[in-house]
Amino acid sequence: MENSKKMLKTAGFMAIATFLAKIMGLARDMLIAAFFGTGIEADAYMTATRLPTTLFDIVIGGVISAAFIPVFNSVIEKKSKDKALEFANRFIGMVLLISGIIALLGILFSDNLISFMAPEFDIETHELACQLSAIMFPMIIFTGLAFSFVGILQSFGEYNIPAVMSLVSNFAVIVYFILFGKRFGVYGLSVTMLAAWGLQVVIQIPSLKRFKYKFKPRLNFKDENIRRAMMLALPMLISTWVQPLYTIVNTRLASGIYKGVSSLEYANRLYIVITGVFSFVVTNLIFPKMSRANVSGNGDEAKDLLVMSLKLITFVILPVMAVFIVLAKPIIAILYQHGGFVLSDTIRTGTALSCYALGMIGMAYNEILSKSFFSMQNSKTPMINALVSMVVNIAVAYTLSGSLGISGLALATACGSSVNAFLNYICMKQHYKTLFTASDIFNILKIAISALIMGVVMLIFYKLLISKFELGLIGGIIIGGVSGVAGLLVYAVLVWILKLDILMNLVKEGRTK
Repeated sequence: MENSKKMLKTAGFMAIATFLAKIMGLARDMLIAAFFGTGIEADAYMTATRLPTTLFDIVIGGVISAAFIPVFNSVIEKKSKDKALEFANRFIGMVLLISGIIALLGILFSDNLISFMAPEFDIETHELACQLSAIMFPMIIFTGLAFSFVGILQSFGEYNIPAVMSLVSNFAVIVYFILFGKRFGVYGLSVTMLAAWGLQVVIQIPSLKRFKYKFKPRLNFKDENIRRAMMLALPMLISTWVQPLYTIVNTRLASGIYKGVSSLEYANRLYIVITGVFSFVVTNLIFPKMSRANVSGNGDEAKDLLVMSLKLITFVILPVMAVFIVLAKPIIAILYQHGGFVLSDTIRTGTALSCYALGMIGMAYNEILSKSFFSMQNSKTPMINALVSMVVNIAVAYTLSGSLGISGLALATACGSSVNAFLNYICMKQHYKTLFTASDIFNILKIAISALIMGVVMLIFYKLLISKFELGLIGGIIIGGVSGVAGLLVYAVLVWILKLDILMNLVKEGRTK
């Protein structure tokens, strides 16, 4: 494929940058766990953090880049770069207005919103969550700006700065804990989170200047391109409600479970981090390329990008999924079992993580398939599929939470993600008539078999070692390390023996450099 080497190089940098950012994010969460454990401050902070981000995602956040990029690229193709930048300023003006209103209403009605988000909190936890959410609600404005700037940069082929901006913000939080954590506690952490989102905006400014972008936000709802973006955004917005509404339902139900909110949040963050390292890199790289291919009428190129992305994500995610299903507890022990986070927290959080991991491949596929529909400026199909999966998730959550606690909530999320991905896949297959060839399906089957055998090997080692070592930092490293290395070696040998085409192509690319 044309420019495949450049694309592979960019993907490599993005993967490294995203991986480092996620590592920083894990370090941040480890410090939160060590300082606050799964107690009142942790529950209040997790809920207060989730409230503005979830509300933002429901109202506008999930579609900023997705609605902006296709229209922006269309204006560049059909008119000019200057006209596209004018559209960008009008779009950003609209985003600032909406995000500012959300932030103001969030501060004024934080008490009511916390009551809705976590109705089973006791008075002390509720009041603390209200105070913290009021501090953090203005970060919605920075979030809107950051996402809009990302859309501009990615449309111009600049992926590096957007990839490292989370690295900077996570680093700021880690510095706070090291220097001021004991002195200012959870209130200082909330202020730092607000500042960290501001840094995500600031770090993009030099690159925007390089592309001759001048920040002059305007409001013009009559603009033809703004209307196109808004028409595209509405059904797209509904299709992105899945994850935010999962969060609301899970938080509401978890607030009535002992240490439920923070335990579920630790597991969910790790689940999102690991899946996101790979799927977000792929989608951020291919989405602008798919948009340009579809705008220019090159459907074959768009399909090739999609198939390549799905095969690559399968090759990577299935073994990762096996690791987290089998070794969730030692992983949690290594990362979080320090300070206020004790063994019982590890067992509870690890069980939830295993359940979340069942939905990893569904979440990764859904991320790619949804963005592929968006690149076609078809937001109706993923919207309908998202609504169906949402109903499934909510029904399963209410059914299982009573008997399985937070593990039932994690299973509901995994189930919803899987249903959503399946529906999107069926619709995409109908669009292209054929998506995977027989050879593609055979290779995916070989990946699945290899990952399954890998999981069995890890489970055998895990059962042998868990009886000899206690879960904790050292025990977790021994149990998880030995089991994980054994499993990954088995997977590597199997995929090499089976000669997967995705692996052979990567080897060929490496030899031609």
